[in-house]
Amino acid sequence: MSRKERFGNSRAARQQDETAAPSNIGTNSNEGEALPPRRKKHPSSNYKVTKWYYNLLFVLFVSLVGGLFWYGLKFTD
Repeated sequence: MSRKERFGNSRAARQQDETAAPSNIGTNSNEGEALPPRRKKHPSSNYKVTKWYYNLLFVLFVSLVGGLFWYGLKFTD
């Protein structure tokens, strides 16, 4: 008896067969309903944090330029 006859198909072939035919176990209760995507249900606040970060950098840069300009005018007299 050969190894293939004894153990059957390889693991990869079985996994490919399982993924090729999706099972319907436990899914027939939601046949008519479609769930919304996770991004719509739980939106990320990453863009808000990024916006605050860039606004803070802009304010710090403007205050640095203003402070250096004031320092130069004050001590050049």
